[in-house]
Amino acid sequence: MGSAGPKWTHAGEPTANVDAVVSAVVAALTLWLLGAVVGLMLPRPKFLTTARWDWAFSSPVGLVVGRLALLTQGAFMIREIWFYFTSPGTFHALARAMWTWLCGGGWRLRLATRRPTRKLRKKGSGERDGGGDIDWYVTEEDLEVFKHRIECDGVVPGAGSWEAMMSKDFGGFTYEAWRRSLRGNKTEYKSVTVANDATAEEFMDFYLDDPTRPKWDSMISETEVLENGDGKHRCQVVRWMRTFPFSFISKREYVIARRMWRGSDGALYGITKAIEHPRAPVARGIVRMDVYYSMWRSRTIPSPDGSGRPACETVLLHHEGFKIPENLARFAVRHGMSGFVKKMGPEVVTFVAERRKRVGPFQTDPDAFGANATPNPPAARCDSAASLVSLAGSEASATDTDSASEAAPVPSRRRRGGGARGPLRRAQQLSLALVATTLAVALSRSGSSRKLAS
Repeated sequence: MGSAGPKWTHAGEPTANVDAVVSAVVAALTLWLLGAVVGLMLPRPKFLTTARWDWAFSSPVGLVVGRLALLTQGAFMIREIWFYFTSPGTFHALARAMWTWLCGGGWRLRLATRRPTRKLRKKGSGERDGGGDIDWYVTEEDLEVFKHRIECDGVVPGAGSWEAMMSKDFGGFTYEAWRRSLRGNKTEYKSVTVANDATAEEFMDFYLDDPTRPKWDSMISETEVLENGDGKHRCQVVRWMRTFPFSFISKREYVIARRMWRGSDGALYGITKAIEHPRAPVARGIVRMDVYYSMWRSRTIPSPDGSGRPACETVLLHHEGFKIPENLARFAVRHGMSGFVKKMGPEVVTFVAERRKRVGPFQTDPDAFGANATPNPPAARCDSAASLVSLAGSEASATDTDSASEAAPVPSRRRRGGGARGPLRRAQQLSLALVATTLAVALSRSGSSRKLAS
């Protein structure tokens, strides 16, 4: 991007924020202080006044056990802080460097480095709309990823075959969906929607209209435009809040950059993906969806019913990391998909009828959402927008240009461990809390018993 991005450390991660350091320290010490206070306030059991227990706490063995308990609690605290502020592989790199130094080979520390993603512009190839590539979070490279996977049926390393999920005909609105597994047990979804008596221009406006979206996407509870870019390409950064109808998925926050292209054959392409944005800092207690992309191609085709009216065929490719076990995520998508699509069909008809009061079916609507917005870039942009190849968790395809391999995609900064926030992570946190509290209570009681005995 044109402005300076965030500062980077030698490990390739953004410089630690003071607030994050304070939060980590407070979280680590809270459990210890809570256990200590509870231990001092609880009444001292009578059996601790006996000489046997007093000897047990003051004996060399008791002192050793107490010191080991303190060391164990300190190790838990250091481990959590280390995992939060270091990249995977840092400990092994330090161990290898230390071993090499002890063997006389000198100090050679090789940390995994990642550089910020650079804007990729294809030299000598102007954009379809008659200009060079624009300065935006979504790039030509992202468009090529979609074309490689959908139009060229390109090979995606580690991806399985497509499995049929649904085929519905709602009368003038048909919907088919598939899914496949990606590398790392992730899931990618593909759908083909055909809407009768609609054009690509109308359907694209429908998809990008955030005020209309909550009428057919009932999980959207809040929308906000963070940044407007080139209105001709419908460049926007938006923030969504989604509330899922499942108890095992809490409210999710999306910060999405999007952009539109017009192909030489009249097809329209929409590419959206998750990014970091200075106007939407990560808030505590809200789950940010930092792995997300949704991209589609809409083109006008003859109506399948032979009426002579136009129809719009939209092929969509979608993936997001829900931060829950993947089997639960697949269950949620499968059972929420039918109602989602059933609401979409009537809303398309209503939206198209309202739009045709202003412009024709094949004309561009100057009043479409985001089409005439004034650009309002922030003072400093985050240049760490990951490429779609990085978000999908797969390697660059065979059709990627040589320049694509020069820039190492940098995913959004997340806590190590894949940002797991599901039942397993909560069980681990509860176990550590119980261990820390038990140790603190035991040590507090032992200290008070020795003082009272003396």
